[in-house]
Parts: sequence; structure tokens; C-alpha cells
Amino acid sequence: MARILDPVLIAQISDCHIRDSVGMFGGLVDTSETLAGVVRHLNDLNPAPDLVLATGDLTDDGTEIQYSMFLDLVSDLAIPLLPLPGNHDVGDAFRAAFADRLPDTVAEGHCSYVVDDHPVRLVGLDTLIPGRHDGRFDERHEEWLDRVLHAAPERPTLVFTHFPPFTSGLTFMDLSGLDGADRLRDVLKRHPQVKLLVAGHLHRPIQTTIGSTLVSVCPSTGNQLGLELDPMSGSAVDEPPAYQLHNWDGQNFVTHTATVWAGKRMDLSEFVAEVHRRSAAGEGSPKS
Repeated sequence: MARILDPVLIAQISDCHIRDSVGMFGGLVDTSETLAGVVRHLNDLNPAPDLVLATGDLTDDGTEIQYSMFLDLVSDLAIPLLPLPGNHDVGDAFRAAFADRLPDTVAEGHCSYVVDDHPVRLVGLDTLIPGRHDGRFDERHEEWLDRVLHAAPERPTLVFTHFPPFTSGLTFMDLSGLDGADRLRDVLKRHPQVKLLVAGHLHRPIQTTIGSTLVSVCPSTGNQLGLELDPMSGSAVDEPPAYQLHNWDGQNFVTHTATVWAGKRMDLSEFVAEVHRRSAAGEGSPKS
């Protein structure tokens, strides 16, 4: 019988794009306002997540001012946060801003690292190319990731990164995606202990599989991209800000996508209590 490990609840935010000017999408949503709403939502969760992964594009331009704004917005977050840069971030400024949140295991030449403090091993993978909006998984990334995963082949592992290593169908984003994605997919297939890979960049919730590894893309805490599979189309939309929860139950991951919006809410507490009562009494779920 497989050994059941301890559970852990992991939240993920991505593509916050905190800006201090209007920029390309500034007229669509106020990303500071939407991130503040996500932080409040995360703080109100019961049960509370054990940690929050922030998978890149935390700022729009990677400036000191924007990182200061981001840190101010998450200062009330009651949950530990692990940051990873995206293509809109800037390496040196990112490391300086998050010096007290990055572990000592940061790799040389890229901001990848390992955290072993949870029931699931966490591997942050940085594939940025300085000065570009696409990414690259090259020989040095492969050597580092292969070595890190080989060191703990029996431990369930979550890899978090910015660029998804697959073709999404959002063509204009795929064209500025991850060079060497096939190389990364090959590494994942060699290491089945990687139960889940999570990414951002695409501003939409998207899922696939690579070998035995589940792959999940987190939507943005700001604006989303329109679901347009016509290769010559693309749009940015003000769908609600969102985040994901990745629940490791000791054997498997289950991912939930949560939106933060001011819609109507109906309290079902009495119905929930009745469902529990019927289940405890062995009555099942009759219609009457």
C-alpha cells in the first residue's frame, strides 16, 4: 500500500503587473487594486494556505518603485510568499527586492531554487532571458534541474516556473514562449516524482499533462487574455482577477481556480450541515 504523506495547501498568484504608469493595459484594470483584493481573499481563506507561490511578472517594468509597490501590497499577506521572476521582471532588481524571501539555495546565473520545508518538495525554475520577453530552458537549466530532482527521487515534488512548457493555442503568446520546452518536458518525463508543474505568463487557467506530471497555468491577479484560438487574433479582457489553490492530500494534487469579484453569494451552511448529517447516518443523497 502506498504511504500517505502529510497534506499541504499551496496558493499561487501570477502576472500581477504592478505599474506606476498607465502602460499598455493600464486603462483596462488597476492592477494594484486587483492584487489588494486577491490578498484580502487569500487572508480570509479557511483553511489558510500554507504558502503562496508568486510565479512571475510581479511588476510591469521591474523598477525599484514597482517592486516597492508590490511589497507594500503584499505586506498584509498572512501567508509566507515564495517569489519567482517573469519576463517583465528584472533579475538584479528582483533579487534585491526579495532578498529576505529567497532561500540560500538560489542557483548561480539564474534565480532557481529549492525549498524542502514542506510535505511536497518545491522547485522554482527561472528560465528568463535578460532583456527579452521569451524564455529559454538550455543545457545549464537542464543540468541544474536534473541534478536537483535526482537528489530526491522519492519525494513528491512541485515545480513552479513562469513560462509554460507546452503550446497553448494562444499563438501570439506561444511565439514568445519557452525555447527548449521539449528539453524541459524530457526532464519531467525522467522524474515522475514531479506530481505538478505550475506556471503563469498566459493570463488564463489552462491545464495539460506531460508524462505523468499535471501542468497548470494560473490566471492573472490583474487582467486576463481573451480565449481566442484564431492564430491571428488576441485580446486583453477585464475578466475577474484570479488565483489558484493546489491541494496536496498526501497522494495527489487537486487544483482549484478562484476568481475575486463582487458577485452575489448564497449561504448554503444549513444545506451543507444536512448533507453531513445524512452522510454520517448512512442515508446517502436521496432527492427527498
